[in-house]
Amino acid sequence: MDTLSLSQNVSFAAAMAAFALSLSARAAGWWRPAAWVSLAALTLLLGLIWKETGRPPMANQHESLLVTAWFTGAAVLCARGRAAQVRPAALFLLCALLAGASLARRDLSPLMPALRSNWLIFHVLTAMAAYAALGVAGVYGAWAFLTKKEEQAAPAVRSLIKAGFLLLAAGIITGSIWAEAAWGSYWSWDPKEIWSLIAWLFYAGLLHMNKAGKAGAAALCRLAVLGLFLVIFTYLGVNYLLGGLHSYA
Repeated sequence: MDTLSLSQNVSFAAAMAAFALSLSARAAGWWRPAAWVSLAALTLLLGLIWKETGRPPMANQHESLLVTAWFTGAAVLCARGRAAQVRPAALFLLCALLAGASLARRDLSPLMPALRSNWLIFHVLTAMAAYAALGVAGVYGAWAFLTKKEEQAAPAVRSLIKAGFLLLAAGIITGSIWAEAAWGSYWSWDPKEIWSLIAWLFYAGLLHMNKAGKAGAAALCRLAVLGLFLVIFTYLGVNYLLGGLHSYA
């Protein structure tokens, strides 16, 4: 087994252990060391890819899943106070992302010409951080719905959606600037651009409805789950079903 595969397997196994431990009252204190091992192995994996390829590890589906997983793992370790209640949901998402990365094809080839830009890092980091925040919001919203704890979960779900909404806006803006440099147009009505805008408008409407009192705790959590499916389609579905300029991602 090569070092890249070993690092990814260690990260996934440790994430699974952290998730299982976070659900146990007796072993609750042990989830953090396992999560640190997972994040350390994932950081090593991303560093090794960067060293081997000579480019940021953000050029394809496999690497973008790893970056999203890194943000999710870092967030769960940084969460304190009331935010810590989303821990099992975030660890579940971390496991799902690492599992998805293990199924995606690893591609260590050089960057294609359109991706050779400093905007790559800004665009991918903001977009993947947005997907991580909105993903945790959706998973936690689903848990709240199933356990009938929407009132308890709503503040954390709202905060995650706000963060994801702002990060998604930054991702769209940096992507537009990059698109103008790469293709000569800020907006090309590419399927990924369209669905990113649809997702952004969905969350803008959700936050407005919640602030206006038209979407209470239960509606907020349930619509966060709907938003999760919208994010999954924007992130993965568009690439495989609609293609376009982002088909390499």
